[in-house]
Amino acid sequence: MNLRSIPRAAIGAYVKIARLPFDQAVKLFGGRESEIRLDQAEAGARDTAGAVLGDDELRRDASRRRTAADEREEALRLKAEADRKKRQAKQRAQQRKRQAQATELRRKEAADREAAEREKALRSQERADRLEALDDRAEALEAEQDALAAKDEARRLKESAGAVKSGRTS
Repeated sequence: MNLRSIPRAAIGAYVKIARLPFDQAVKLFGGRESEIRLDQAEAGARDTAGAVLGDDELRRDASRRRTAADEREEALRLKAEADRKKRQAKQRAQQRKRQAQATELRRKEAADREAAEREKALRSQERADRLEALDDRAEALEAEQDALAAKDEARRLKESAGAVKSGRTS
């Protein structure tokens, strides 16, 4: 242990003791950002003490601590950005899902309408076909009736002609 390490150790112990109530407050009320700010403040205090004491090792330690705190801060920022992008992606996915469901619903409704229209057209065609068949049957019955009437008329005329002929010969 050299003479320079004694003030360095004393500074380290002092900073830890001075930081203790802040660490407790951060645990209760703060978050990662507050903890990072405390680490940056500690690095600043160590750097200042190193500059005042002319202790390059203390200043290098302060620089390493500041770099580590800055990297944690950057990691925290990147994590927040990743969380934000994840939420946005989830929202976009939900929106696309809702749009797909709406499109599917419209497609299904259109298919149902088309099926109903086809069914209606089919029923209409069936009615028209039945009506045409009934018309054909009515025409056939009418023709049969006309044929029977003509046959009956022909028989009656034949009988009449036969009666007139037999009345002439007698």
